Amino acid sequence: MKKKQGIQNIYKLLQEKKFEEGIKKLKLLSEENNLNAQLLYSKILFSGDLTPQDFENSYFWGFSALLGGLKNSSSILKKLSKYLTEEQIREITTKLRDFLEKRAVIQDKKAIIQIAKIYENYTEPPDLINAYTWYNIAVAKGIKTAKSKRDEILNSLNEKDLLDAQSLSIKLFKKINN
Repeated sequence: MKKKQGIQNIYKLLQEKKFEEGIKKLKLLSEENNLNAQLLYSKILFSGDLTPQDFENSYFWGFSALLGGLKNSSSILKKLSKYLTEEQIREITTKLRDFLEKRAVIQDKKAIIQIAKIYENYTEPPDLINAYTWYNIAVAKGIKTAKSKRDEILNSLNEKDLLDAQSLSIKLFKKINN
């Protein structure tokens, strides 16, 4: 309920033309991994209407929202990919992964799934060891939707990679739970 109020508060601030305060609160909500705030922030950073255009940060927040399940984020990412190089997108992906790992350590379950998706779908080639690791952690944290993904990747790993992934899972799971 609180997250819904937060984004509604931002819309209210923007309607009241309190743009600076609205943008500040929008950024804070985005940093708390609120997907709707991230998508709105991405759109504002893309348009440059209320704050200067910033395509890299627009991509960062739009990509985070997409990883969190907001599929309509893909349209803004498509537009942004015309202005960003593959190298810039790789750097943004790395920054996003680091941001999400910090969120995961402070018990943000959504971030755990978002990280797994980066490794599974947005690294070249796909990093199945790390994808399995994060899906395995997600299952251990009670995220039921991660189980089929974990098991699917499990069948793609050889014995050594599986052992490495499970060791890493245990280490990261302890770090998250401390």
